[in-house]
Amino acid sequence: MGGSTLVSNQPINLDGPHESFPAYFRRSRLLHIGLFFNLIYYIAIVFVYLILYSTGSISTTVYSMDIQVFYEAGRVLLVSPGDLYSVSPNGLPFRYFPLFSYVYAILQPIPLEVLYLINCSIMMLLNWGVLWLSYRLCLAYGLISNTKNFEKTLLFIFIAPQHIVNLILGQFSQFLIFLILYAILLLQKADLHSVRQYFFVGIALGMASNLKPFAVILFVFAVPVFRISRYKFGIPWRPLLGVFLGFMLMMIPNAIFFWIYPESLSGFIRVNFFENLDNHHSTSITRLLTSLFPLLQNPIPKYTIMLAMSLFIFFISYSRFVNTPQESKKYILHFAEMLFLVLLIYPDSWFLFLAIWYTVLGPSMLLFYNSYDSSQTEHKVTDILWAGSNNLLAFFWIGVLLHYLVLGFDPIGPIWLLLVYVLFIYLVKRPNKLLKHNKDQLGKKDLITR
Repeated sequence: MGGSTLVSNQPINLDGPHESFPAYFRRSRLLHIGLFFNLIYYIAIVFVYLILYSTGSISTTVYSMDIQVFYEAGRVLLVSPGDLYSVSPNGLPFRYFPLFSYVYAILQPIPLEVLYLINCSIMMLLNWGVLWLSYRLCLAYGLISNTKNFEKTLLFIFIAPQHIVNLILGQFSQFLIFLILYAILLLQKADLHSVRQYFFVGIALGMASNLKPFAVILFVFAVPVFRISRYKFGIPWRPLLGVFLGFMLMMIPNAIFFWIYPESLSGFIRVNFFENLDNHHSTSITRLLTSLFPLLQNPIPKYTIMLAMSLFIFFISYSRFVNTPQESKKYILHFAEMLFLVLLIYPDSWFLFLAIWYTVLGPSMLLFYNSYDSSQTEHKVTDILWAGSNNLLAFFWIGVLLHYLVLGFDPIGPIWLLLVYVLFIYLVKRPNKLLKHNKDQLGKKDLITR
């Protein structure tokens, strides 16, 4: 491993001290509207749940369906741990790492109904935390509040309609998003000579992976790697050690569980990769192709296509990650690409994942606005990307209705998402202009420092 002499990826501040989040929120009319919207749907969800509970009608609805699975997994862990991946109380399997079930095992003394209401309340508070972290992350990338669509992007992160469904189901997406944003913020500000800072990055990504196993893919981009020469690469040992130790600390309990109950490892692989929920909505091109061409439902062509597309998207992102100097790396762009990968390739990705995806994509689009002059073609392409992403976030229900009521699959969402990805890659692969912008900013920063 080669050492690094490159400077740390520090935030760029060209305009003096930035406005604090509380001050910005107080003067933001749109975020006030977003807060009101969140309070209204939170009260409505809790009110309807209490009515359903009082009439004994919860089981006839989708209310608390996901948290029922988590709660049952906690119960099974206490009585028959080896059967953890046989849990399916309402037709939905338990697909998480074992450590996640330990949390619900500890919470067994609390009635499910009370736990559901607590979960809803915590997620609403974390949604506020997500908004705060999004603002902080934008500042860390040198964005200012008058960047085009800055306020609107924060609003859409705050009021993503998918969160309403997540809350009804008893999901915890806001916690996952919070951890991912926190990891990105740490990475962008981390000192290459600090093991501790990267240790917390590993902790955050390890916790995120326990909440949603697909977050494991983000780990690869948490370790700075850069090209020294044509055939030589540098990996600073302190970031590598810190991320590895933090991530493994969160994964060791899972490894111990799989070692004690080896049959559970095959169960984990089975429910995550081989038992697809074909009756549920999907945003993936994989599911769309297998729906249009039944021959591709055969495991060999299906998984060959999945592997090929995954490697293609991953290679595009990682090769650029390695070739980008440390001081110019934009971790959020690579995290966004990996969420594109999950949504486009994983057959059981669905519309609720769009809220996670957009929280990382939104600040990425603001970076594009900040990088190009309004007269440039790239700026106009960013307008199209921004509009396309927001419309996909808002009108996801069209594809959902087509899936559940008409066709049995969604022909719109996957293609729409693919077009958005193409626009994103077009903008992110403008190295000369983006690199020039980064160097100009660094040069201005040096002048200010002097």
